[in-house]
This record gives sequence, structure tokens and C-alpha cells, in this order.
Amino acid sequence: MASSFNPNSWHISSVEELMALAEAQEHRAAARYDQLAARMDRFGSLETAALFRRLAAMEREHVEALSDWGGSAAPHGKLPDELGEGTATDTDEVPASLTPYRALAIAVRNEERAFSLLTYIAAHAQTSEISARAEALAIEELHHVALLRAQRRKAYHAERHGARDHEREIDIATRSVADLRIVAGRLLSRALETHQALAQELRAAGDQEGANLLFHLIAKELAEARRLGIRGFGNSGEEAAEAHGSATSAGLDSGAMWPVENMVDIFLAAAERSRDEKVVLEAQRLGGVAITWLAELRADLEATA
Repeated sequence: MASSFNPNSWHISSVEELMALAEAQEHRAAARYDQLAARMDRFGSLETAALFRRLAAMEREHVEALSDWGGSAAPHGKLPDELGEGTATDTDEVPASLTPYRALAIAVRNEERAFSLLTYIAAHAQTSEISARAEALAIEELHHVALLRAQRRKAYHAERHGARDHEREIDIATRSVADLRIVAGRLLSRALETHQALAQELRAAGDQEGANLLFHLIAKELAEARRLGIRGFGNSGEEAAEAHGSATSAGLDSGAMWPVENMVDIFLAAAERSRDEKVVLEAQRLGGVAITWLAELRADLEATA
């Protein structure tokens, strides 16, 4: 079982600690990608295996770069004792039998955890140097997330159909910041309707704790909508709940996750494909916001399980 991951429990007090944390994460990620590549070879998914090997090589290159970046004072390959062992790439067990989609889902989740940890460190850093370096490391993780999510989409649609709407939204979002925000408005509207529906159903079923988790997320989604200048979100929570049907705590995880997962996929794909630098920066920002929502929601769900 995956252990609970909460970036808020991490505190970095020096550049040396940040470099040690990053180096340990890169070592563990490389080892994990080697393992997943070997599993995909056995499964017969050579394209997925090649991607994992490419990522393993990238992680090892980052280790070398970190050694130069951190300087001679930075410890190598070891976390400071007070930081413990729960880094982002050291959580999920790798099952003996994996489909490509499931292998990629494990990798996506770990990279998103690494991103969330680094963005938290950057936001709460004690010095501007720690913040700047953590932000740069987080951008590297964001590129990995985009690569893995693109491959995961291919694996998903190899088994299922209906990718046209998804690709159409990505195409529109790459054109301009205005178009990106139109797509963001649609995605936020869908997410809000889904989350309001689930929250109302959970509250009606007496699960106030589960409902509160979603109301917390809804508040963040509304704040982002206001930041983008987006107004008018369709159904009220009660109307959406009636349309959505019955919700239970058991279904909260997948039901709450999918609209945010969709946002991350579309925003990061738009950032990778657009040739407009303003679109790239805004799409990366939106993707980062959605990844943070996912990490917080997963941590909350694990804490209440």
C-alpha cells in the first residue's frame, strides 16, 4: 500500500539540504524507472519501456548536474537524517504484473508528488536562493509529468475510445492565452459541477468529513476562476448533485480525481505543444496548480482512509 504523502510536513533550511533531497529523489526515480522498463519489456510494451529508460537516463544526468550545482559542500546521495525516508519516488510498490497504463500511472503519481514537494519548499523557503533553486527543480519535474501523462493518454486510448474532445481542447488551448483561459473556464466549470455534486451527496449521506474535503477543493477552484476572470458556472451544487446521482465515500477518490486529472493532462499538453511563450508559462502555471490540488486531495483521502 502507498504511504501517505504530505508535502506540508517537509522543511528545508539550507541549499545543501535541498540538493541532498533532490539528489536522493533522482537516484530513487532512476532506479524505479529501470524497474518499470524491465517490467514493460516483459509485458511487450517496447515503447513504454523505452520511455522509462529515457527518463532513467535523464534522472542520472540530473544527479551529475546537481553535484556541480550544489558545490562541494552539498552531501551526495543521502538525505539529512532529520528529513526521514518518505520521498516522492519511494512510496508505491510496483506490482509483479503491470499494464502500460498502470505503470505510467504509478510514474505520474510519483513525479507529481516530487513536483508538489518542491513547489511547497519554494513557497515556504527561508531564503531566496533556496526558493529559486526549488522552483527550477520543480520545472524539471513538470516536464517529466508532461512526458508521462502524454504516454499515459496513449495507453489509455489504446484500450478505450473518445480522445477527440480531449485533443480538441488541447489544440484550442495552444493558440493564445485567451483561448487557454476559455478552455480553463470549461474545465473548471466541469470540475466544480462534479465536486459540488459529490459534496452535496456525501453531506446528504452523513459523510460530512468527505464533503468538507471537497468543499475545500471547491473554494480553491472558485478562487482560481476568479483569478482568471471567469464567471458563471452552470448548475448549482444541488442541481449538479441531482444530475450526478448517488455518491459514496468509496467512490470519492476516482469521482473527485478525474476532472482535476483532466485539467493537468490538457494544461501540460498545451504547454508542451504551444509555440507561444506566454501560453507555455500560463499553461505550466495552471498545470502546477492542478497538480497541487491532486496531491493535497490524495493526502487528505489517505489521511481519512
